[in-house]
Amino acid sequence: MEEAILLTVNGLRTSAIDPIATFLTDWGLYAFPLALLLALGAERTAERGRHLRDGWLAFLLALFVAESIVKPLVHRARPSSIDAVAAHLHILGAAPTSAGFPSGTATACAAGATWLGLRFGPRVGAAAWALAVLVSLTRLYAGVHWPTDLLAGWADLT
Repeated sequence: MEEAILLTVNGLRTSAIDPIATFLTDWGLYAFPLALLLALGAERTAERGRHLRDGWLAFLLALFVAESIVKPLVHRARPSSIDAVAAHLHILGAAPTSAGFPSGTATACAAGATWLGLRFGPRVGAAAWALAVLVSLTRLYAGVHWPTDLLAGWADLT
């Protein structure tokens, strides 16, 4: 079933969506630290500084745990590195060669979205999570992650 979901989302590839998906898959996770800077950097108080620090720490710690601890332990192959699956994929950009579980992008986006929601309330949190899910799904669209890589990334909130 997981392969079917991946191939279905990856099969939606069009030349109209590819540039947007490329941008989101390459740069989308950086929207969260940028949002922290914009939201909290304008007013320079000690409290705002602590909030900015805490948000950055949540984002970076989640990314560190996913990329430096969990991925090497699990060492799950990406779909683009399995010949039988890769033959049916349309890889967007260069296929990563690192392990894929959990998705570091999904993990960082989830941590950023969760922190923004906790700090600024449910409306901001809902918008941040919508962006986190969209950015994460571009990893399926690009053909570089399994759906469970994303689910594990969203669950790995450190």
